Amino acid sequence: MLLTIGDVEWGIALTIWVAFVTLYISKLISKITTTYVARKVMHILGGGVVAILAPFVFTSPLVPIIASYVLMAYLIFNRAKKNYLNWFQDEGNRGEVYYTFSFGTLLLIMEFLDHGYWLTKDVFIPLLPIYYMSFGDGVTGIIRNYVYKRRVKGLWGSVGMAIVCVPLGYYFFSIYGAISGVIATLVEIAPFLDDNIGVPFISFAFLYLAIKVL
Repeated sequence: MLLTIGDVEWGIALTIWVAFVTLYISKLISKITTTYVARKVMHILGGGVVAILAPFVFTSPLVPIIASYVLMAYLIFNRAKKNYLNWFQDEGNRGEVYYTFSFGTLLLIMEFLDHGYWLTKDVFIPLLPIYYMSFGDGVTGIIRNYVYKRRVKGLWGSVGMAIVCVPLGYYFFSIYGAISGVIATLVEIAPFLDDNIGVPFISFAFLYLAIKVL
């Protein structure tokens, strides 16, 4: 994986953006709404925006991978010290740690499976599941917060996720992409697996097998 001056510059710029979302925007959202909504907004405006820009501004996945793991380490360290950023961190929910882990790990796995994928359309095989995790699950959480007034799996949240994920999947990979959007929606409903692990990894596994193996 290559690293250029442009990669470093964009890495710094997007790190500043994510810090701004994390330390200012999400805190403001938390005061207006809830900690849960603040975390979902972070997924959309932080990780989601980075995931959209990444294939156009970086020459390889190296910077996003490193940045995601550094952020994960920082979040784990805060938890270990019980120094919670309480406007989005919840002692009983490690979603933000799983999110950062999934972000970097999907890109890394794809690099091992298909070196050079970053410069082809295959870059969206790992990125599309990250979009599901960021935008689909983010919208789902916000809908459920306002419809049910509590964190609970419910029909309208799943409808919202399907509306985001299925067309998004179809746009990138036609019928296989649409099916992956349905899979992501079904996985999100499952109560036994954290959305930030299940949604990206299972939809990624399907996409990779359907597009690169079958």
